[in-house]
Amino acid sequence: MRWMLCAAGLFVVVSCTTGTGSTPSTPPGQRVIVTLAGSFRPEGDLGDQARQEQRKAIRTAQDAVLAEVPRAQLIRRYDAVPQLALVVDAAALDRLRHSPHVAAVQQDTAQQSG
Repeated sequence: MRWMLCAAGLFVVVSCTTGTGSTPSTPPGQRVIVTLAGSFRPEGDLGDQARQEQRKAIRTAQDAVLAEVPRAQLIRRYDAVPQLALVVDAAALDRLRHSPHVAAVQQDTAQQSG
């Protein structure tokens, strides 16, 4: 029982580690949300044609990011917001953090209800 509590505590510490200048140890298959670099506007501020053009620009930017991390597992490609949900390993996470196509990378902490 004591070993299980220690292991659970270690898991919590590892899963709560964030990038603070040093590269943390990343467990295989870490889920992340990638926010794309660029200037995007809320769709409510756009007309129909501008909305379609922005969605095309988002898809093109998503394709550029996915090309940089070919072994990443795509979880979700968003149409109207400049983001991707991915599962990545440590090397892909590092590549994303240094990509000129990426504005931010955050751990995906959303809980799915069953």
